[in-house]
Amino acid sequence: MIWVVLLVASGFYVGVKVWGLWGQTRELGSELAVAQERLDEVQGQLELLGERIGSPDELAVFADPATARRERDRARAEGRRARQQRRAASRPARAKHVD
Repeated sequence: MIWVVLLVASGFYVGVKVWGLWGQTRELGSELAVAQERLDEVQGQLELLGERIGSPDELAVFADPATARRERDRARAEGRRARQQRRAASRPARAKHVD
C-alpha cells in the first residue's frame, strides 16, 4: 500500500512539473513570435537603408574629411540662403530691404 501511495505522489509531482514546463513552453513560443515580428520590422528598415546607401563610399565615415567638410559647408550655406529667401518673402512690405 505504501508503494502505491509513493507512486501516486511521485506521479502527481512529475505531472505538476510537466504542466508547468508546458506553460513555460507556450510562453516562450509567444515571446519568440513577438521577437520574430520585431526582427522582421528591423530587417525591413535595414533593407530600406541599404537601398538609400548604394556603396560604402557614400558613408561619411569613409569619405575624405576635407571633402566631407566642404560638402557640409556648402549644404549649410544653401540652407542659410533658402531660409533668408523664405524670411524675406514673408516680411511685410514696410520691413523689406530696398535696393
